[in-house]
Amino acid sequence: MDKRRERKDLIIAKARETFLQKGLFNTVMDDIADRVGLTRRTLYRYFKTKEDLAYETTIVLLKEWNDYQKMIFDSLEGNGIERLESFLNNLIDYMSNKIEVMKYLGEFDFCFQDGTTLELDTNVIVRFDEIILESDRLITEIINLGQEDKSIKSDFDVKLMVATISNILWSFGQRVAIRDKIIMKESSFPGLDLIKNQVSIYIMAIKED
Repeated sequence: MDKRRERKDLIIAKARETFLQKGLFNTVMDDIADRVGLTRRTLYRYFKTKEDLAYETTIVLLKEWNDYQKMIFDSLEGNGIERLESFLNNLIDYMSNKIEVMKYLGEFDFCFQDGTTLELDTNVIVRFDEIILESDRLITEIINLGQEDKSIKSDFDVKLMVATISNILWSFGQRVAIRDKIIMKESSFPGLDLIKNQVSIYIMAIKED
């Protein structure tokens, strides 16, 4: 690995530490430069903006998330509906153990809303788009298995169901990370219990009688 690549990897690692500790909105490039031991001017030679670094950090976090999903997927046993319930509950457990990551990803999603106009490295966007749909692929594969072994109903739109499960669990996980105390106050239940109950509802809805 060349020295420039090593330096970029170090910057991304320190950016990750800073973002998770201070939050995306409260972090400035000077914070990251200080952690790396560079001047801000030198840092800009590697990354033009904080937003570029945020995307690189998010790619690293999503790769870790995908590696965990694949590990759980490969360890699943039982029929399709049993595998789906186990898979989703393991994802929830991962989220609950990565609260600082979920908070950061919530800020990231808020920062990069539809219509946001930023000049980002095209290569970064391509790499980001390549890894964001791993959950959908794995859930689809599990549901297809369940339909084959007759443990999951076949009379629903699989693509729509997968998108619903993936998006709602992800957004709910981010909300719980940021607002769990408020959720507890409003509902009298921990946010984690609400997410797991949601999984139970999905399972009941598509389980073959």
